[in-house]
Amino acid sequence: MAAAQLVQQLKEQLDTVNRYRNTDLIRRPDWGTITFDIAAQDIETARSIATDLSSMPLNHLTNQAVHDIMGHVPNVSSCLQLIDEFRLEGVPARNRDNIASRLKSAVEQLHTVASQWIPYLAYKRGDLNENVEQTEAALAAAKARLDEANAHAARSQEEINKIVELTREASASIGVATFTHEFDTEADRLANRSAKWLWAVMVLAIVTLCAAMGSLWWPPLPDETNSWTTLRHVVGKVSVIAILFTGTIWCGRIYRALTHQRLVNRHRALSLKTFQTFVEATDDTATRDAVLMAATRSIFGSVPTGFVDERGTTQDTSVNVLEIGKSAGKAMSTRKATPQE
Repeated sequence: MAAAQLVQQLKEQLDTVNRYRNTDLIRRPDWGTITFDIAAQDIETARSIATDLSSMPLNHLTNQAVHDIMGHVPNVSSCLQLIDEFRLEGVPARNRDNIASRLKSAVEQLHTVASQWIPYLAYKRGDLNENVEQTEAALAAAKARLDEANAHAARSQEEINKIVELTREASASIGVATFTHEFDTEADRLANRSAKWLWAVMVLAIVTLCAAMGSLWWPPLPDETNSWTTLRHVVGKVSVIAILFTGTIWCGRIYRALTHQRLVNRHRALSLKTFQTFVEATDDTATRDAVLMAATRSIFGSVPTGFVDERGTTQDTSVNVLEIGKSAGKAMSTRKATPQE
């Protein structure tokens, strides 16, 4: 056990280092560009050693240990004082390097002597036991929180699965509703366009009929005519009527094509609505799949509307009613067989 007088002297020496604890020893405005960055680590080490020793029960040291530490503290304190009193005189950079070199040597010697005693003094102060207790308490708290989190995750797993399932169903419903609206909108747009082409067909048909009727009397043939003159008049009248008739036929075909597309889009919108109704009416996956396949063939298959020639095309639009009935019956049987809780 160290003598109380020696312990007091050591504390007084440590105070000479601790007084620079809150002092900026790295850079100052009156130093200009000169800084003590090269000694920053040594300054921090000196402050740390002095702070740790000052807070520990130094009376547990031996007299020799106290003497050894006291032999190096003044060197560190004097170097810190030189840094605090540093001025831009002579060759500032060289003076700074000399002070930094002296401080580094003094701190290393102090660290060599004092570091071997700091763990022992910390143990005597009770920090080790306290840290162990705190660590064990923290581990226990962490384990309790982990168990609670696992339990909460287990309770929430079913809810999460339900939320995911509902989200998927909602997304599918939104997608079906979106495409249904798109098909309906396209059908309305095609109806407006086909109506315009129908008016064009009617106008051209009337014009063609008028031209055919009018060609019987106008332009009249001259009284004196020959075969060439007659042929020229006939070819001119026939050409005009043929052009008008061709335009009428062409407009009629466009009208038929637009009407066909309008009916197909309307058919697809109705098919999607029917599919959505069937899906909402059953919870059986097999039934849903069967309805989906039938709706897909109905929606994207060729639809015979009568406005275009469907010869030469093959398709299978039949709905597997038997399979749907089997799946629906199996689902109903399963539900009845399941005991009610």
